[in-house]
Amino acid sequence: MSNKSLLVLGSIAYDFIMQFPGNFNDNLSIDTEKNIFNLAVMPKSKKKSFGGTAGNISYNLGILNVPTRVITSVGKDFETLGYKQRIKNMKSVEFWGDEHLDEFTATCYIVNDQNHNQLIIFHEGAMKRCSNIKLAEHGISKDSIQFASVSPDNPGAMVAWAKELIKLEIPFLFDPGQMVHYFKKQDLMEIIPNAYLIIGNEFEMTKIEEILETDLEGLRALNSMIIITLGEKGAVCYWGENEKYIPPMTVEHVADTTGAGDAFRAGLLYGIYHQMSLVKACKFGAIIAGYTIGTVGPQNQSFAIEEIQEKFRLTYRDELF
Repeated sequence: MSNKSLLVLGSIAYDFIMQFPGNFNDNLSIDTEKNIFNLAVMPKSKKKSFGGTAGNISYNLGILNVPTRVITSVGKDFETLGYKQRIKNMKSVEFWGDEHLDEFTATCYIVNDQNHNQLIIFHEGAMKRCSNIKLAEHGISKDSIQFASVSPDNPGAMVAWAKELIKLEIPFLFDPGQMVHYFKKQDLMEIIPNAYLIIGNEFEMTKIEEILETDLEGLRALNSMIIITLGEKGAVCYWGENEKYIPPMTVEHVADTTGAGDAFRAGLLYGIYHQMSLVKACKFGAIIAGYTIGTVGPQNQSFAIEEIQEKFRLTYRDELF
């Protein structure tokens, strides 16, 4: 096993998750001609959770005991609301980012309806300072980092970090996520061919193709390592000329889908760190995602590697190790 760490670049945020027992569509009024939009709902519950893409990914990696460094920008409530101590409690995870005492940590307000649709409002807060972070100045090098993940954060910072990782010769996963709209064609044309792999859901991949003015075949010509997540339907992974569908783990009860994609990425990173094949790493990610949606919030699940091995065996008729 490598004595190097994983580097997780992405947001740290506080999530306020609310459950609405009805259907958003029954409470939605839209008049495009008059430019009117109205959605008013009364959630029946509210739960504060630790969140953010980097926070969620590193939480799962912490359970799996993978050496992990997290870099992003956080605010004055990073310590007062308990996130700083939470990361310290993860023995294998370290925060290497910046704290800004004149800002708040990013905050996400999430309302789920009975059909698992989500209404999301996100306040960037200290995340807008991420573009000031230079990885090399924070002690990042190929001698200490085995692999990196560039996940949703400040778009300018994501571009800068990806380009710096290329210069530092550190392989990385590129995950533009919901920030995909902010990327320019010239940046994607530089980043995508130089990333180890690209990951996103169907909508995000289609948006990348639109920005690049190409299709999936053209995208695969730029980078043959691509994973497209399909939510409750699983994922598809591509490598070289190969394609493989990855079915999801069966879950008895879906409590909350928040953080499932980040959990998948954590499992994928675990697999890459342990030099699994892309298919096996994706399957591992699907198992971790399955555990996450069984609890409310992105960081309330728990599991042991022995449980994961058994679920892996039952789901895929295969051995994890």
